[in-house]
Amino acid sequence: MTESPRPPAGTRAGSWFDDRFRLGGASASLYCFPFAGGTAGYYAPWAPRFHDTVELVPVQLPGRGPRMAEPGPTDMAELADEIAALIARAPTRPLLFGHSMGAIIAFEVARRLERLGGPADFLFVSGRPAPPIHRPRTRFSTLPRAEFVQVLRDYGAASEEILAHDELLDVLIPMMRADFALIEGYTYTPGRALGCPVLAWCGDADPEVEAEEMRRWGEMTSERFELFVRPGGHFFLTDHRAEVATTIQQSVTV
Repeated sequence: MTESPRPPAGTRAGSWFDDRFRLGGASASLYCFPFAGGTAGYYAPWAPRFHDTVELVPVQLPGRGPRMAEPGPTDMAELADEIAALIARAPTRPLLFGHSMGAIIAFEVARRLERLGGPADFLFVSGRPAPPIHRPRTRFSTLPRAEFVQVLRDYGAASEEILAHDELLDVLIPMMRADFALIEGYTYTPGRALGCPVLAWCGDADPEVEAEEMRRWGEMTSERFELFVRPGGHFFLTDHRAEVATTIQQSVTV
């Protein structure tokens, strides 16, 4: 669910990463990519679940929070190129997580990290069909305002408090349109399977993805794949994020 579009503490204008949860002794960084309309702040409650060698690093995309004045990303390849180049220079091992739109961004970043010679240790994804699955659908990003707001309501993408507040909608809608356009314009390019394990989650009542579509993420890796199906719709992650975060921590430290 989209948060109220207030700037979260911990990220600076122009910065891709929320640095509040950095750990001095960490050997691995978990980069968390947001869903459409999401901000880095969504992942803040995960922080207590990570410790010792794993640090939480939420990713802040342009066009939201302290980066509200910047134009939102319009090209998935360019976005993934820029983020991967930054992660590749970090001293810690990269771990990638993404929900919905964020799953595709995380996947494309993982592909680029392998090309740069510093592959991710794990890819964690949720709420998004495997990249080769691109179903024909309405271009939500171009719908008239009233219809677009109804789409946000139908998918639980924003609270009724936000949807009923015209000033908040004036901030939210351009960001959501840009994010929808970004993912609607994405085309998967076949390539070599990732050389890292992939763990995937989805809700059993998600109108956007079925379990079998999530299972095809196993085709994206030459390594271990696991799928976890949990009760809930597209934003099942909000209710299950403590479990997901704990599973990630345990997977990395085993």
